[in-house]
Amino acid sequence: MYVILSQKIDTESSYEDELYKVYHYPARYKNALHEGDQFIYYQGNRYVKAHRYYFGTGTVGKIRTDDNENYYAELNDCYRFENIVPIYYDEVTGSYIEQLGYEGLREKPPWQSSVRPLSEKAFEYIIENAGGITPVIKQKSESELKDELKAAVRSFYRDEDEEAIHEIFEVAGELIKFVEKKKGY
Repeated sequence: MYVILSQKIDTESSYEDELYKVYHYPARYKNALHEGDQFIYYQGNRYVKAHRYYFGTGTVGKIRTDDNENYYAELNDCYRFENIVPIYYDEVTGSYIEQLGYEGLREKPPWQSSVRPLSEKAFEYIIENAGGITPVIKQKSESELKDELKAAVRSFYRDEDEEAIHEIFEVAGELIKFVEKKKGY
């Protein structure tokens, strides 16, 4: 299934989103988003027309909740658009891209919905007009790097895997950069 994920990047948001990593949404959308869905990021602003556009894509990964009120979708295989894509298919007639594939079924897209369905036709149109896509490389967290380093050291000592020394060196280098950045060096 194809979906739109509304993501505020030009204004503040009360959600705990991490751009291209985690999408935080309320329980009312729990049946609208599923693992494996392909999404298009949408930036909307009801007051500033220039802040209404599509800017990225990816795949929805694991979804979790701790309280059945707040849901968090892991985002995988994410790409940034080289060009933002305006919301209009035909600005002269006022036709919206999200109407493609829904001709005659809805007058306007349900802008108030943070998670909304998207037709394959609209998805393909947005991708074709993105001017190319660039993969988003996810930064590992400090705890992920520490876990990798522990595993590599264990492998080196316990399994006597001499090749693990290369992984130790590589992960330690990433961890040093992370710590230095955190400390402001």
